[in-house]
Amino acid sequence: MSGSLGDVRGELAGVAEQISNAGQFAGLAAARIAAAVEVLAGLGEQHSEPVLPEELRRAADELDRCLGLINAGTLAVADLDARL
Repeated sequence: MSGSLGDVRGELAGVAEQISNAGQFAGLAAARIAAAVEVLAGLGEQHSEPVLPEELRRAADELDRCLGLINAGTLAVADLDARL
């Protein structure tokens, strides 16, 4: 498998774009989950039983973890590109 440095940089640019897209989608999902949590928490104040599912809180925590991994991936790709 041979390729030029330009080919490698081109592939890295594609990876960086895909990671950026993933970060945007994960950020949007996190914002929407946060909005849902806020609405459900408000509704829960009017009910005797909680209406906020624990799974929604776990999903928010998992998205936060994923955003951290996406950011780490962004930095790793940028570092690799800078070293080339």
